Amino acid sequence: MLRRSGASDIRIVRAEDEAAARAQLAAAGLEPVSVEGVGPSLFDALRERVAGGGFALPRWRPLRIHPVSFRPGPVSRTVVLILATIPFTTAIGAWTLTGIERWRSAVLAEREAAAIRRAMGAALAERARGSAEAAMAIPSLGSLAARLRTHLPAEAGLSAMALDERGMFRVEIETPDPDRLRSAFASDPLLGSLREVGQARTGGGTIRVSLNGRIG
Repeated sequence: MLRRSGASDIRIVRAEDEAAARAQLAAAGLEPVSVEGVGPSLFDALRERVAGGGFALPRWRPLRIHPVSFRPGPVSRTVVLILATIPFTTAIGAWTLTGIERWRSAVLAEREAAAIRRAMGAALAERARGSAEAAMAIPSLGSLAARLRTHLPAEAGLSAMALDERGMFRVEIETPDPDRLRSAFASDPLLGSLREVGQARTGGGTIRVSLNGRIG
């Protein structure tokens, strides 16, 4: 392989020698300044080596895998035993945790039920005590009748009266002068708190005055 060198032009031609290279350049209309041999290229050298039998690809040989014998020892038997018992120990642990959680839930439920029973008992006792106190604070119907007779004007008369368990008192009085009746009741705190709810004229020339109110 020869190379033609010039001031700004380098050409590479294939030729047996310098004379053959100059002839190729002259046929191409080029006048070489100098001709230098550069030797064969790497591709040419590889091709010549392959053609001459001096180069061959490596022979492929399959990989042989030799079986390895395993003999379990004391440690390996222990590891295998531990791995085999993992599912059972996991199940036992989960069952134990579930049982503990259920026991805790039952204990909390019993405590809550006992607290609810105590609260209900206290509420019922408080209600009963309040009812008893209210009943004791409500005067009897006989004492109310005596109180009315004490404050009624001479011309007035008791027509009807009623008292329920809630302390609601209702009374009807016949009088010719309702204003005088109201003045007489004003001197008593309990009777003065009664509210007039109606009046009705009777056949005897009197007026029936209806009063009610909560006492006690």
